[in-house]
Amino acid sequence: MTDGPAPNGPHHPGPAEEQRQELELIEAVYEFPGDFSLSVIARNDDEVLAAILAAAKTEAGAPLEHQRQASSTGKYVSHRLRVHVGSAHEAYAVRTRLRAVPGVRTVL
Repeated sequence: MTDGPAPNGPHHPGPAEEQRQELELIEAVYEFPGDFSLSVIARNDDEVLAAILAAAKTEAGAPLEHQRQASSTGKYVSHRLRVHVGSAHEAYAVRTRLRAVPGVRTVL
């Protein structure tokens, strides 16, 4: 038997490992409690907008700031959000909720 990549390709971390890595990154960059910034690229649609704003609510309430910039074709919108969170886990939960919104392409 030889050492090398797994038969199905290189190793990819599972969901628990990805969550741990993302939480470590959030904790390294932000201080808690405090403000947490996100960028969301999504379809330009009123229902998607409403779902994004609902998903971005934290224990402290609605986003502190929300800016929108439509793409040159108007098909997509970049949403820049700033929310107040109490912990890295709450920040991670906001990202997770935003990623689950139908019409959201990416969350940074």
